Amino acid sequence: MVELRTVESRARIGTSLGRRWAVLALAVVAVELLSFLAVSAGPYPPRSVGTLTAIVAPGGDVAGVAAQQLSAAASSLRGGAGPASGVPWACAGGARGSGAHCAAAGALGSPRPLSLTTLPSWLPAAPVPPIRQDPALVYDARDKYVLLFGGTDGVTVYGDTWSFSGGLWTHLQPATSPPARYGAGMTFDSLDNYVLLFGGFSGSIGLSDTWKFAAGLWTHLTPTSNPGALFYGSLSYDAKDGYAVFFGGSTAAITVKGLTWQFKAGQWTQLTPVLSPPARYFASLAYDAKDGYLVLFGGTNATVLVFGDTWNFTAGKWTKLTPAKSPSSRAASGMAYSAKDGELILFGGYTGITYTSDSWTFASGVWTKISASVHPSSRGDFGMADGTTTLNVVLFGGVRATGAFLNDAWWFHGSVWAKALPHAPAARWGAAMAYDEADGYVLLFGGYNFAGVDGDTWKFVHGLWTVLHPSVSPAARLDAMMAYDQADGYVLLFGGSGVSGALADTWTFLAGVWTLGTPTSAPAARESAGMTYDAADGYVLLFGGAGATLFSDTWSYSDGQWTNVAPSYNPSARAIPQMTYDSQDGYVLLFSGGQSATNYPDTWTYSAGNWTNLTSGLGTSPAGTIEGVLVDDTYDGYVVLYGGWDGGGGFYNDTWSFVNDGWTKLYPAVNPGHNLRGAAAFDTADNSIVLFGGWNSRYLGYSWLY
Repeated sequence: MVELRTVESRARIGTSLGRRWAVLALAVVAVELLSFLAVSAGPYPPRSVGTLTAIVAPGGDVAGVAAQQLSAAASSLRGGAGPASGVPWACAGGARGSGAHCAAAGALGSPRPLSLTTLPSWLPAAPVPPIRQDPALVYDARDKYVLLFGGTDGVTVYGDTWSFSGGLWTHLQPATSPPARYGAGMTFDSLDNYVLLFGGFSGSIGLSDTWKFAAGLWTHLTPTSNPGALFYGSLSYDAKDGYAVFFGGSTAAITVKGLTWQFKAGQWTQLTPVLSPPARYFASLAYDAKDGYLVLFGGTNATVLVFGDTWNFTAGKWTKLTPAKSPSSRAASGMAYSAKDGELILFGGYTGITYTSDSWTFASGVWTKISASVHPSSRGDFGMADGTTTLNVVLFGGVRATGAFLNDAWWFHGSVWAKALPHAPAARWGAAMAYDEADGYVLLFGGYNFAGVDGDTWKFVHGLWTVLHPSVSPAARLDAMMAYDQADGYVLLFGGSGVSGALADTWTFLAGVWTLGTPTSAPAARESAGMTYDAADGYVLLFGGAGATLFSDTWSYSDGQWTNVAPSYNPSARAIPQMTYDSQDGYVLLFSGGQSATNYPDTWTYSAGNWTNLTSGLGTSPAGTIEGVLVDDTYDGYVVLYGGWDGGGGFYNDTWSFVNDGWTKLYPAVNPGHNLRGAAAFDTADNSIVLFGGWNSRYLGYSWLY
């Protein structure tokens, strides 16, 4: 990969295209996080991650979950899977909001006791393909859905297969699959009635294998010849002539090709047209069904930065077209045919200076620029699939000029772009999350991604994310503290790290509206404190955090006011402790946290204004951990600790329960992988812990349920 980037820079593709593979090394992250804990230098600023240039070559995905484990996850899920929406709850020990322990009424009865043989597991919620660029995407006319294969996020080279239909992604798990790759060519072969996949880059070598996909199964084909080990070539099906056409591509040594090949009846044959486009890769190629020919536009090679020429191909011949106006020269754009509209649609790509977001249609030899008030963000290296007479063109993924990878899906029809639902927040870490009991959904705010600090508000309900648009919002921030205040009936947000450093503002959220609080006093500006609702004592509790210093103070919040509790005995000053209310045991539970390069492997409880250190009386205990998640799982009847970081080189993906004053390590069949700085909350409506985002050598955008 480093070799590939070097040669591409010689080809003057530019640093912007080079950002396709720029990701952050774990070592850089470790240094950065250590600098956070060493607060003597001042408050922890927002991470300037986008300025770092460390590169990690694609390899194993430490955050990924093997596809074959998903079936094991399904079989290990809780019996009964929790009550359906609308099933009433039975509470014992007090009224709602008083610290009572509640369970779904009906056949499930009281909460299940902890069992090491019938444990729940982690499972993706409304799964979406992970962020990536250079996926292969095509409409599978046989199976009646859009098919996605492979791609890369700069660290992982994917070999997964997904279908997309009705706005929903399904992770397919065929018994045999092509090796992982990106930059492959894929088209639907109408004559042979299957999806055809060829070539691509494995992360270290170019590939020359040919595969077909039909009825949910991949099959390796063995034609007697092929175009060679090439990637970023252009592949599309020529319906008029009855064969697939492959043009261009590059070898791993960046030898750019200009040959034309046809694929028919399982065999590749090189064609020798008298005239051909100049050699190139990253060109767009699609079949214009209305006009009856293939159209090729743009691309790049070793001598030309980007092309802006238009060619058609029919009856074995290339013809250069001279339309009156054309899209600007570009590479790595997307082009697909809209059968509904009878035209090709071209979007985005790299212009030689930056990524663009303009849209053009092509029909009867004429390019027309269209104006769309809503459209995908500027990007390149994404996938596009043709639309049918009933289905729209689909766009998925890609990479921005900032280097941020994408996993959003869009539909196009009638000069209009629309985001395909369901969708999810952008990949991020350090977001704040809480279950909004009054409004009946999980609420997420802020965080940090490759592009900077976020200030968006999302709700998650019944597996779906929806972005909210309140007229007033807190300033963008990460590592804010958020909890549902049961006594006052709203979500409470405090502090965090904004663009200028640590914050000390207090906000409430109710019925989709953010309101800035005006307490007469408040904790000092800080981020990464522990905060939870203390149901036994009837107030929100805040402890510790980092700002101008590390804090060890304890505050309560009730009736719109902060009060310094000032217990006689506090845990030591620390940042990023994991803290939640333990409804089974009836107290606030705090675990670990750290300062400088030290994590405290201690366990504390808080009740009636006093902290108690349980550490010496515990047997088994997790290692000292920061940046994990600690959530009260009221359905299963125990607190769950997941993931985190040891402050050095150790990242965790283990799951622990805490109940009856003791820790137990759990062994779910599947987990989300090593994760730190994720956001989590217990979703009372669906009786599951929701985990979103986090960090694992890259920003994560996955949603998981436990």
